[in-house]
Amino acid sequence: MLNIAFGQSKYYVDNLSENVKRGLKHKIRLGIWPMKAPYGYINDSRTKTIQIDSEKSKVIKKAFELFAQGGKSFTEISQFLYKFGITRGWKSTNNKPLHINQIKKMLTNRFYIGIMNYNGEYHDGSHKLFITRKLFDLVQVQIKRIEKPRQKGHNFVFAGLARCGECNAAITAEQHLKKYKNGTNQTFIYYRCTKKLKPCNQKYIPESELEEQLREIIKKVALPQEWVDDWYKWMEEDEKKELILSDENIKRLKDEVKSLDKKLNILLDSYLDQVIDPEVYKLKKNELFEEKIKIQEGISKIKSDGSSWLEPMREVIQSALACYKTARAKNNYDELRFISKTVGSNYSLLDRNLSVEYKNSFKILAAFGGAAKNPPSKSTISLFVSDQGIEP
Repeated sequence: MLNIAFGQSKYYVDNLSENVKRGLKHKIRLGIWPMKAPYGYINDSRTKTIQIDSEKSKVIKKAFELFAQGGKSFTEISQFLYKFGITRGWKSTNNKPLHINQIKKMLTNRFYIGIMNYNGEYHDGSHKLFITRKLFDLVQVQIKRIEKPRQKGHNFVFAGLARCGECNAAITAEQHLKKYKNGTNQTFIYYRCTKKLKPCNQKYIPESELEEQLREIIKKVALPQEWVDDWYKWMEEDEKKELILSDENIKRLKDEVKSLDKKLNILLDSYLDQVIDPEVYKLKKNELFEEKIKIQEGISKIKSDGSSWLEPMREVIQSALACYKTARAKNNYDELRFISKTVGSNYSLLDRNLSVEYKNSFKILAAFGGAAKNPPSKSTISLFVSDQGIEP
């Protein structure tokens, strides 16, 4: 009798578990988050849906905005939320600031832009949003900056920027203190190959010489303010033409979204008919969903900016203008390093000569010699855009 009772209990528990899982899956397919609502949202027990918390959502949005501006750490965001009563636990006894892992999870949670990740599978959410996609993307950029590995030991600003052109080892730095007879000291910094991969004959280079070569590199892709004004004028003319074509572009992208939705439905039918394995279904669905997200982002950009290439072009122009100012400033090593990584990559140091592979549109500016050689031309914009693989 005891065995029968245990058997009945197990059958009830298994049945209950399956029914709960089935209910959760049904809610997630309807676009309703079946778990505890993220910060800024509440679980509405009356409608069994997720609703925006009118008070805490404002605090969460402000936290996103503060972090997107830069200069804020996860700990500072945690303390900011703590001031407004957003704490670690549900119970009043756990009245502690959120852990930095909880802050990072919140700031990277795609739920805030309408995408739900449940059990490793993406779904469209039906909940209302209070965080824009643009703000969310800015936050992700700041997170990447924070999580970059920091240089240990001395803060050599150009360390790790280039690799050796002979053996491809990393370029490191060291400092030497020279003492003079009059009692004064002077510090010199040199950059050299680590020579950890194989024997290498490369010699050191003084920091001042490396600095000058970096300034010459960014000068080649610099634009003065008077030229930038001309470029913005030409872009405005092209933007007017783009507005005429934007409706056609949006229609084409929406057709692509419909095509992807059709593929997702076919994939779901195949999964329900047990034609494909659950893991294969989940993997393929996520691939199609990611593609759908990118297309939807393209639609949003066209609606907000009028074209998908105008905003990147503005960023290129702003960076080229920053190159013009940075190359002519003094004692701005941090800015010089930052703008150097913006315009180029794969820096190589060979025989004390620094070389670079310019990124995307900066290749065109370098080919034209930047502001040093050639006057601005409207046709150059077309070269920039086509170099990025975008049709203006």
